Amino acid sequence: MLTALTKTALLALLSILAAALCGCNIVAPAVVLLHGPPKTKAAHRLEPERPTVFFVDDRNNRLYKRSMRLTIATTAQDILLKEKELKNVVDAKAALTRVSGEPADEPTDISSLGKSVQAEVVVWIAVDAFGFSPDGVTFAPFADLRIKVIDCVNTPSRLWPEEPAGKQIRVTLPERHGTTDQASITAIAKAQDRLAQECGRVVAELFFDHETARRAYEKNQ
Repeated sequence: MLTALTKTALLALLSILAAALCGCNIVAPAVVLLHGPPKTKAAHRLEPERPTVFFVDDRNNRLYKRSMRLTIATTAQDILLKEKELKNVVDAKAALTRVSGEPADEPTDISSLGKSVQAEVVVWIAVDAFGFSPDGVTFAPFADLRIKVIDCVNTPSRLWPEEPAGKQIRVTLPERHGTTDQASITAIAKAQDRLAQECGRVVAELFFDHETARRAYEKNQ
């Protein structure tokens, strides 16, 4: 008797054979059925046991609400905890509290910040842009981020990446119809929150193998 898995495999093979005979464009779905959706490898692996804190640096005030810094950080850390890529996370709120009130032109050194909240590793996330229209007309929320992973205990302190400025990525939401002038206040407010959450998700996915998405891309590609 054929098992459900065997039947699925046979159906996929029959689809491939049918495509070869009639020239139909159904090979790709059959391959996905056999092997699953395409995966993107982790850009870097964090050490699960080391105390790690996520810190969102928005010294240029690109975010519309200060609470979005915490949304980005907690979204990233919660995903990595769920995926068991991290086991020991320092509350992101502690890092934000530590730097509250400091001058923008005199930021705390990242390693010192990590040590001050008992973290050994800091995932530093800089917000370079956060808006709703890359061209000033189309309503298409986006964010430009830079990410670094810093070792607060050992030297050299930079764990990842090699680029001095950090890993540059752009995060986008599905494009809406219409222009920025047509977007309602409610739609804009919802987009702000969704974009902050999406930033956290995309940052987290840098650190584990995941299904390939199309809403984020490296700026230098």
